[in-house]
Amino acid sequence: MELDDISLKNKKLSKAEKKLRQKQMKARYTLLRHEGIECVSYPTKSLVIANGGLGNGVDRCQLHSVVEECGQVESLLMPPNKPYSFVQYGRIADSKQAYDSLSGKELILDNSSQKVVLYFNYVEEGIIEEACFSALFFSTYC
Repeated sequence: MELDDISLKNKKLSKAEKKLRQKQMKARYTLLRHEGIECVSYPTKSLVIANGGLGNGVDRCQLHSVVEECGQVESLLMPPNKPYSFVQYGRIADSKQAYDSLSGKELILDNSSQKVVLYFNYVEEGIIEEACFSALFFSTYC
């Protein structure tokens, strides 16, 4: 265990940080239970975005503009009628930045005044390829 890991464990979390972690864990368990999608605890290039799907009314162009703030997006998969989506970055550093800075981000939907909170979790990189076979894959960006 590295010194940074120890200092992070000893760091006291704020109430907002605790709530965010609880919501992320709930999203992880829901994805596993309902969809069979297993999240991992280590950084990968691929992330699942809970609440960031077409089923929640999130627009592809709006989501793409949010996730590309953290780096080059290689692919963005939004399965139809699902409340989640997948993003794959070109570098692990970019996915780490997205995980750290965008998880818990409140997104006001373009087509209404409705708000959704995005929760990011790491997934194995093969998950996106598997999901492509069972959902529509849009490779064009806005």
